[in-house]
Amino acid sequence: MVFGGSGLLGRSVMRALGDWTVTGTSFRRTSQRLVTVDVTSKEEVLRVLGSLRPDVVVNCVGERRPEVWANAPARAHELNVDAAWLIAGGARHVEACLLHISSDYVFDGRDPAYRTDAPRNPVNAYGRWKLLAEDAVHSACPDATVLRLPVLYGPAEYAAETNLTQIACQVSAGAEVELDDVCVRYPTHTDEAAEVCRWIAAAQLRGQCLGSVYHWSAEQGFTKHRMALMVAGRFGLSTGHIRAGEADAASGDRPLDCRLDCQELRAALGWPAHRYRMFGDEFAQVVEPWLRSACP
Repeated sequence: MVFGGSGLLGRSVMRALGDWTVTGTSFRRTSQRLVTVDVTSKEEVLRVLGSLRPDVVVNCVGERRPEVWANAPARAHELNVDAAWLIAGGARHVEACLLHISSDYVFDGRDPAYRTDAPRNPVNAYGRWKLLAEDAVHSACPDATVLRLPVLYGPAEYAAETNLTQIACQVSAGAEVELDDVCVRYPTHTDEAAEVCRWIAAAQLRGQCLGSVYHWSAEQGFTKHRMALMVAGRFGLSTGHIRAGEADAASGDRPLDCRLDCQELRAALGWPAHRYRMFGDEFAQVVEPWLRSACP
């Protein structure tokens, strides 16, 4: 069962598990493989888990958008922390394995690369909620596996769904814009992250002994400004309206560099080089639809 199956990562996880019997959850949408569940309701979480009794639960629920942090902090806390605790408790109740998705933002970005046992010290609300969620998950379901991921990109359903598609819209709009050129991100394709989720879920089903926390991330780091220049260069767009700045870094609530040390999981996976999705090869097909459209 994939909680958050209609979201950016959840959709990729659903595809990666396409040959399994898999059900996803959504807050509003329904389809052949999606059921509507309010993940902040203990009764609804227990009802759906009790009805389906899955062998593995993958929790992709979360609220990463900064505008929601500011405008509805209580709701964002519910989705990032309270829901994680309810899903973990429900998974334990039905004796399902649990894979919980977390974030590199649990780190402060001052001393990369971060091992799985590095001290957590988030610098913003989102990172603090992800830290609290990790603790809540391991409290409610001690055998759970936590997978920390960096910023993700992939086929988006709306422009604000990924940083990359937002940047592409800013590039194509032609209006003056300043983009941070200090904080480094490691954009990772959702389909690659989903393949890793599938491997972990399969290992859980085999009863393989897993660590309580894993890291996965692309190796290449980029600032927002650098990504904008790459988009413009690939599609022959003007860059005169794009200025390099340090707004994210200057605010103090964005980590400078949260590069994750992924050696442990990569060694366990035996991940072959040809399966890595390189940002330079992949970003164009993700952003192209947004360059052709009006980018709301």
